[in-house]
Amino acid sequence: MVFDSTDFNSIVALLQPISLRRALFMTKQKMTNWTRRQFLEGVGLAGGAAALHETMTAMGLTGKQTQNSQVRVPKIREGKSVVILGGGIGGLTAAYELQKANYSVTILEAQKHLGGRSLTVRRGDTYSERDPDGNITTQECQFDEVPGSPLYLNAGPGRIPYHHRRLIHYCKQLNVELEVYVMNTMANLFQTDKSFGGEPQIYRRVANDTRGYLAEMLSKAVNKGTFDMELNEGDRDNLLSLLKQFGALKNGYYKGSDRSGCLFPENVYDGCIPETPLPFQQLLDSNFWDPSKNNFYQPVDYLWQPTLFQPVGGMDMIWKAFQSRLVNPPVLNAPVTQIHLLEDGVEVFYEEDGVPQTITADYCISNIPLPVLSKIPTNFTSGFQDAVDHGRFADTCKVGWQSNSRFWETEEEIYGGISWINHNMTQMWYPSYQYFTQKGTLTGAYNFSDRARHLASLNLEDRIKLARSGAVRLHRQFADEAIVPGDKALSIAWKQIPFQEGGWADWDHTSEADRVAYERLLAPDGNFFVVGDQVSPLPGWQEGAMMSAQHVTEQISGFRSKRVREVASAPDSRGMTEGW
Repeated sequence: MVFDSTDFNSIVALLQPISLRRALFMTKQKMTNWTRRQFLEGVGLAGGAAALHETMTAMGLTGKQTQNSQVRVPKIREGKSVVILGGGIGGLTAAYELQKANYSVTILEAQKHLGGRSLTVRRGDTYSERDPDGNITTQECQFDEVPGSPLYLNAGPGRIPYHHRRLIHYCKQLNVELEVYVMNTMANLFQTDKSFGGEPQIYRRVANDTRGYLAEMLSKAVNKGTFDMELNEGDRDNLLSLLKQFGALKNGYYKGSDRSGCLFPENVYDGCIPETPLPFQQLLDSNFWDPSKNNFYQPVDYLWQPTLFQPVGGMDMIWKAFQSRLVNPPVLNAPVTQIHLLEDGVEVFYEEDGVPQTITADYCISNIPLPVLSKIPTNFTSGFQDAVDHGRFADTCKVGWQSNSRFWETEEEIYGGISWINHNMTQMWYPSYQYFTQKGTLTGAYNFSDRARHLASLNLEDRIKLARSGAVRLHRQFADEAIVPGDKALSIAWKQIPFQEGGWADWDHTSEADRVAYERLLAPDGNFFVVGDQVSPLPGWQEGAMMSAQHVTEQISGFRSKRVREVASAPDSRGMTEGW
């Protein structure tokens, strides 16, 4: 593998101390066409073993890689201009970093607000959908105005994993206050009509009773000598000891455990009486683990493991903080109508409140979703245009409810987390904020693929009816309009939101065509760059949008190669958004 000068500069810029960087640059004068091995040998000679390890880590050649939340954009002597198409999280991050480096940055946003799919709705907010026949439906949020505890719904992203370091980094820089988002509690529910008489079951009972039964079966197999070829006597004893603790076994059998809950004592003379275990046959019949029907085990997947966070007051606190730092005000209600690549820049045609306008800049960064960008006339090279046209976005819908009583807390002891159901609604989110207040909002559906396409095909009234039909299976209180009023409910089908047309880039990591398109979009076409979670390994996540912004700003500033570089595969969009 041969390094070019851009590769060399990108790696060396990460190294400390400065004396090491200088030594390597001096060594470089004497060598041409370095291979990776020769480069690493040069690092070792110039800086020793510690420098060699640091360099290998930066190149991703050691076992542990760290996410770099710092963007490398040097100050420039003469002002260069950048026009950013779309004020989503990726575009805002790029604008924030480039303007710090003295680039002149202009954001063109087609919608009436920034943030893209980071949409938080409160009382009085409106948004519109356009169905496949071109009909426009506009909804206005009717949540109550609650003094001191305003009600809101995150209609787009709703959580921040602890390992999304870039996003947390910017929240710190922009003084966005974070609080804990609860992904899962043992009191959440699971419901299916296939088992348990259709009655919802508490998460801890399903999870821990299943563990107990499996531990008992495996323990019996060990005692029968099933694994004598694989285990010596010491291994056998250790495994049995592990299974006893893992499954809460007593004398090798599972008879229930307080892990699955207990009946509270009535007085000081009584102790905890464990719940009767759920029948193993009904657990098997329920298919609770099947990710195609519900995501019971999603909370243990890496992306959703605790601790997770959310901005205090709504996810839009992040993009609003970015907006407050913009040097040049964004141009809103300004959809792009044409893009023309120039020899040393880009010319963009757009409409501002319906009036045709033109802007020319040295660089253009597009945060426009690929299905939308594909419809805009351009003079892209054929390979780049093919990659843009190949991009598709996933179907996803949400439904939001206002409840006049936080019954899930007062009656069912659920404080945050998600309940799962084998129904079109798929899941219900409970608020991780304003505990113990009177009212609250619930995400009463968050679905994908076929379920989302079906929900989107319905009118608003029928969407609410369908979502309520599932919600009442989890909570009887949904049958009472006085508790959960239908006239305050709302829904959003992201595939039908103008200038968005879907929830996230729907890449298939097993597709060669997707790999080729994704690979091409990671490099610019002339001075035109694509940014956003749509061109990152984390589609559907704000961290991915920021990762992409870091990639593009470093390409513009010369710290990262602009060449098309081979990737192993396209991202696994379904795994990144729905779980494995």
